[in-house]
Parts: sequence; structure tokens; C-alpha cells
Amino acid sequence: MPNDSAPSVPLSTRLTVEVPFRVLALPPKAPVSGPAPVLVGLHGYAQNADLMLKLLVLMAPDSFLLVAVEGPHGTLAPGKEIGPKPKRGYHWGIAPDPNDTRAAHRTCVANAIDWAVGLGGDPARISLAGFSQPCSLNLRLALAPPHGKPFRSVLSFCGGLPGEWTADEQGAATDASRKTAVYFVSTTADPFYSVDQVKPFGERLASRFGPTVHVFHEGEHRIPLPAFDEARAFLGAHG
Repeated sequence: MPNDSAPSVPLSTRLTVEVPFRVLALPPKAPVSGPAPVLVGLHGYAQNADLMLKLLVLMAPDSFLLVAVEGPHGTLAPGKEIGPKPKRGYHWGIAPDPNDTRAAHRTCVANAIDWAVGLGGDPARISLAGFSQPCSLNLRLALAPPHGKPFRSVLSFCGGLPGEWTADEQGAATDASRKTAVYFVSTTADPFYSVDQVKPFGERLASRFGPTVHVFHEGEHRIPLPAFDEARAFLGAHG
């Protein structure tokens, strides 16, 4: 018999689940007196921590403890889904509610920082790097860092800004972000971020952060070779 008191629409709730994620680390190449500065790196969509760690080695001074975080969500790499060995990768979330993606990203970075500190990293000298997808997430996170201390630097390669950062709003900065230096790299032929789209990024970043550098290099959606030396110098000054 039908139940006339049953709801006419499905019931809905939001639950949480713990998802494991992978983190890799390399100790400093050079001797360090005391806790080491830390560079935490987040890869792009459908990539992995192994690749990101190789990139961190190219951009960080030898005194840094390097930590590469792998996204908690798995996927097949676009264009490489078919075949006997489809390429698998990871990402930071594409949830309908962006707050879900931001919360997962924050937890991943916070846990990676805790692990890095346990390995001898300096909690007061944490820098954050990202390629493509996590760039906007990293910049937003720098307004309210999960470890309670300002990031020393945020390095962004071929990415975007948080969607609501559409103007140079002086009031959008925080005490933490004002103490954070930003190095942002865009390329001239990026199919995801046109030159016209990213031109205002320098001013929008400078209104929210401390020392800010926005550079353009020739290339498509990959880290241009000159950026590695520039990033190393930037971390040497601001890490």
C-alpha cells in the first residue's frame, strides 16, 4: 500500500569520508643549521606527486625540504583513457560546491605541513607551489594559512586566481597574506589562460599580498624553462 505520509522528494544530507592521499619528500641537499625551510608543491590536473617532486628539485634552493602532495581524487588523463595501459593521474576536486574542494585542499596541505615539520621542517618558513589547477586554491589558502603562520612565498605556474577576485580590492588582504610573497608565471600561448585574461593578475595579487612578481614567458601550458631559475632566486630571497 502507498504511504501517503512519505516525503514527495528524496531526503538529502551531506556526510564526510576520509580519503587517503600520497605525499613524497626529499631532505635538503645542503647542510642546514636548524629546521629547514619547506617547499610544498601541488601538481596539476591528471598529474601526480612524482612529477611534482621532480619539478620542485628544479626550482628550490638546496637548503629546502621538498614535499610533493598528490591530489586525493583519481582520474584518467585526458586523451589517454584508451589502450592497454591508460594513463592515470590525480586532481584536487571538481565538486559542484567549491567549498568541498577548498576544504579537501586545505586538509591535504595542512597534513602535509604537519608531516614536513615532523621531518625537520621549519613551520615558520613554509612556501607553497602549484601548477595549473591548484594555483587559485593555494592563493586563497594563503589568506588564512592552515598552520597558523603566514606562508613565506606562494609560487604559481600557468594557473588562475580565485573567481571572485575580479578587482584590485585593498580590503581583501589579510595580515597573513601581506606577509606572503607571490611569484606568478603566465605563458603567452596557454590554451586555458589567455594573455588578456591574465594581464590584470599582477595588480590583483599586489593588492592582497606582499612582494609580488607576475612574469610572462613564451610557451603553452607548461612551466617555461627560465621560470625554474627565477623561482629558485625568488625562494632564496623570500623563502
